[in-house]
Amino acid sequence: MVVRKRRKKNKLRGQRTMGAGGTKNRRGAGSRGGRGKAGSRKHKIATFGVKTKKYRLKANYQMKEINLGELNKKLDYLVSKGKVTKEGNKYIVDKKSGYGKVLSRGETEKEIILKINASIDTVKKIVAAGGSFEYEKKGFEKEIEEAKIAAEEAELEFEEKEEE
Repeated sequence: MVVRKRRKKNKLRGQRTMGAGGTKNRRGAGSRGGRGKAGSRKHKIATFGVKTKKYRLKANYQMKEINLGELNKKLDYLVSKGKVTKEGNKYIVDKKSGYGKVLSRGETEKEIILKINASIDTVKKIVAAGGSFEYEKKGFEKEIEEAKIAAEEAELEFEEKEEE
């Protein structure tokens, strides 16, 4: 059942001034020293003429996130725009790409050198594809090393199968 909210006027019933301060505060414009600019050269002189600096409120700037599968599709487009560099068959993705973090949804076959933040599953997928992760991520050194070792073992197994 929906709870009904009491109106402010009904909440304040029984209080002498109903939330308006002293009893004299609601008597016409006299309580504020006149309407508008009245008294700007006499009793309101301290507040008139003083300009306060206005500051622009800025939102906290956060870099965008992208899924690994989408990044894989967009790599050649980003290279053509100059946001990602390509050296040989390796793609270098850093902050100038416009992304701050790569998430793990999707797969990649391309060798990517990541210089931005990424989830651990993403790092494992990129290392398995032959890329590398060059971003300082505290507390995940062990997982990154394990991913590299697993990728090397998978590569060795693949080579052994090829020889047979």
